[in-house]
Amino acid sequence: MTRIKDKYIFEYQFWRLADHFWGNKTPSNRFENKRKDISSTLHSEFKNTKAKGSLRKVDRVKNISDYDLKKKYINKGIPVVLEGKAKGWVCVKKWTMGWLYKNYCDDKVSLFDATNTEDINFDVEETTLKDVLDAMKFNDSSKYIRFNRILYEHPELINDFDWKWLYRMRNKISSGKTFQVFIGGKGSRTTLHSASEHNLFTQVYGKKHWYLYPPENDVILNPPINRSPYFYSKYDPDNPDFDTYPNAKFLQTWECELRAGDVLFNPPSWWHQVTNLDNSIGVGFRWFSPLDSFKSSFTQTLLTIMSSNPPIWTAAKNRTNFAQIFKYMKEQK
Repeated sequence: MTRIKDKYIFEYQFWRLADHFWGNKTPSNRFENKRKDISSTLHSEFKNTKAKGSLRKVDRVKNISDYDLKKKYINKGIPVVLEGKAKGWVCVKKWTMGWLYKNYCDDKVSLFDATNTEDINFDVEETTLKDVLDAMKFNDSSKYIRFNRILYEHPELINDFDWKWLYRMRNKISSGKTFQVFIGGKGSRTTLHSASEHNLFTQVYGKKHWYLYPPENDVILNPPINRSPYFYSKYDPDNPDFDTYPNAKFLQTWECELRAGDVLFNPPSWWHQVTNLDNSIGVGFRWFSPLDSFKSSFTQTLLTIMSSNPPIWTAAKNRTNFAQIFKYMKEQK
């Protein structure tokens, strides 16, 4: 395991915060050279100590008690796959692409992806669920439904999940009970990003592959500073660019594959890149716990609270409607 010394993390995050508060533009690069100097020093130290990258499988557990889940994983901010946890849930037994087509094909959906370029594209395409499902039949992975509102447009469907258990897993001091649905074809993906919320992600249908990285790797992944509560990196673990990210070869990469009925706990501020291995339906359940989030990444949580693009109150108000958030951000450009 390659450990990053605390002094490098502190120095990097100091200049990251400086760019957030006193930077010149969006993304801000006023103090970019300071961050590059830290990266260069870190690279030399890694080489001198003959550090190596590694691959670690996310723990897979069965029949873990709620007490142990919170004690060993949620409270410590460690990812874990609850293997088969949702196998008996109605959503896993009933939800398929055919079922969606039969019952909800005329539903309006919004398509967007703001994670893959520095010149962020906040365009929102309005279409129907039928259009997306038809594209998937022809292996067209370009239409990927993210943060879908089907559970809010059809609230009776929440009963297809063990929502009482999901609610129990939230911290006592927390806000939000947000369901977000992802529907995509084989090969569709969301590039590397992170957020300051907890996420219990249920794989309802199909399979997903996940890469995950702990928050201290900000110094290696070097996210653009865009004053947003949504964080992303241009580093691609499937196609690594070691010229731009020279320290990425020393990363400890966590990895897992979710199958229908699995539930993944994704802790606050953990970086993750997700690829659909099959036609896939997944549902995230998110909540924000300030204490856990600050413990996981003080800097990212502070940047989230102090965001202006959009302001945190705008993001919180529209936490179940990402299309509105992206439209707001486009208007501010």
